[in-house]
Amino acid sequence: MSVASPLQSGPVGARRVLIGWLAFALLATCGLAACGGDGDTGTSAREPTADVSRPQGLLEWIAGHPDNAAMVVLRDRGEALIEFGGDRRFPLASTRKVLIAGALTASGEDLRTSIARAKVERFYVPGTDGGAHEKAGLDRPRLTLGELAQAAIEASDNAAADALLEHVGPGAVDAFASEQGLSEQDPIYPLLGEYAAWARDAGWADRSPAERATRAEQIAGRVTGREVSMSVPPPDSQRRLAAVSVAGVPAQWAALMRRIGSGGDPQLIELLDWPRRGSDEVRRDFERFLTKGGSLPGVLTEASYLRPRGGDGLAVALFLRDLPPDIESTLAKTFTQQQLIRKLVTDEAFLARARELLAEATPPSER
Repeated sequence: MSVASPLQSGPVGARRVLIGWLAFALLATCGLAACGGDGDTGTSAREPTADVSRPQGLLEWIAGHPDNAAMVVLRDRGEALIEFGGDRRFPLASTRKVLIAGALTASGEDLRTSIARAKVERFYVPGTDGGAHEKAGLDRPRLTLGELAQAAIEASDNAAADALLEHVGPGAVDAFASEQGLSEQDPIYPLLGEYAAWARDAGWADRSPAERATRAEQIAGRVTGREVSMSVPPPDSQRRLAAVSVAGVPAQWAALMRRIGSGGDPQLIELLDWPRRGSDEVRRDFERFLTKGGSLPGVLTEASYLRPRGGDGLAVALFLRDLPPDIESTLAKTFTQQQLIRKLVTDEAFLARARELLAEATPPSER
C-alpha cells in the first residue's frame, strides 16, 4: 500500500480507516500461497504493460480486455448506465460473503447470540487471508454472530465467514441468493473445504458447481485449517483452480447491491456500510458506502453501493478474472479498482467517458 489513493486523504483517523477498507476489501480471499512472502505470489516484478495505477488507465485496460473484465453500473431508479459483460459468469472470491451475511440477517436470529470461539478457529487456514483473522481480533472464548458477521465483511475473515456458513446452513444462503434474484449464482460452500480440495481432489476443476459444493462441505467436515495449510499447491495451480471458484453474474450482483443499498435489511446495510462507521470523511461525503471485495490468484472483485450526499446512489459490480500477473500485482499495490468505483460515483464527466469508452469496446468472445 505504498501508492497513495484519493481515499487516503483527510484526518489521520479517517486515513487509517480508509486504508483498512482498501486492504481488507482486496485481501478478501487469497490463494494458499498468495499471501505469504513476495516470492509466493506468482506475480511478475516487471512493470505492467498498461498504466492501471490510475482509474483512467484501468478503465482503458478493461475496455481493451473484455474477456477479463465485466462492469455494471446501475442507478437507484433502475437505469443501467454501464453494462459491460454483465451477463457472463465470474469468480466472486470473498464478495460471496455478502450472501452469508444476508442469510444471517434475513433469518431474524438475534445477532447477540454467541458461539464458542473453537467453532471458528477450526476453519482458520494460516497464511491465506492476508492477516485478516488476526486483525479481526476474535480472541474471546465466545463470539457473537454479529461480531463474526462484522469480521467476515469488514476484515474479510475467512474463518468467521465459514463459521457463519456452518451456523446458518448452506441451504439458507443459497435460498437467500435465489430470493434476491441471483438466478445464476453458484452454491456457496466453505472456503476451508475449497482450499482443502485444491490439494486433495484431483478432479476439482472438472466438477460442476453443485458437485464442488457437496465435495467442499464433505472435506471441510474432515480437516482442520492448520492441516490444509500444510499442503499448498503451486502458484500456477492456484490460478487455474481459482478460475473455477464460486461464480456469479455481475449484472445480478449490481442489482443485489442496489436492492440492499436503496432499501434492504437495516442490519445488512449496517454491516456493509462499515467504511462510514470509522471515517469522518466518508460520513461527510456519503449517505451510504456499502462495499465488499475479494481476491484470489488472478481474480479481483468489487461489489458496491455508494450514495453521495445530495446525489443519486449507484451500484457498481466490477469483476476481473484471469488477470496477467503484472496487472494483478499493480492493482494489489494501488487498489485502483476501488478508486475507479468511487470516481464513477462522484465524477459525472468520468462516468460519461466510461460509458462512451465501454460502449465502443469490442464485445467479449465466447468463453
